[in-house]
Amino acid sequence: MPASSFTLLPSRLVGIEVVRADTARAFARHVHDQFGIGLIDRGAQKSASGRGMVEAGAGDLITVNPGEVHDGTPIGDHGRSWRMLYLDPERVFELAADVTGRAVSREVEFTRPTLKDTRLARRFEALFPAL
Repeated sequence: MPASSFTLLPSRLVGIEVVRADTARAFARHVHDQFGIGLIDRGAQKSASGRGMVEAGAGDLITVNPGEVHDGTPIGDHGRSWRMLYLDPERVFELAADVTGRAVSREVEFTRPTLKDTRLARRFEALFPAL
């Protein structure tokens, strides 16, 4: 079983935390104050989400909304590794307003806790090192 590793990397933008993780640890139910979007790099996990139980494997994107109760358990004995971006809600609203040219609803949320989308995964791959 691999040793646990969590690294908070320096971020180039205010309001965005950049995290790299590699662990076989299971996480109890918890919440974050930020939006989160990440990519599973190795292994797989199952987790409770605001949409029910989900599974994500290597190449899948994972998301979480502020205050959304979730957990995470590796599938298999070798753990999993992932990269995450945690975005302060105010930063998300600011960026969305910049893109759309108008104020956005504070009711925005990720509607899918996992995404199997190679195009978006490639974009995440390019964005992560830029931040």
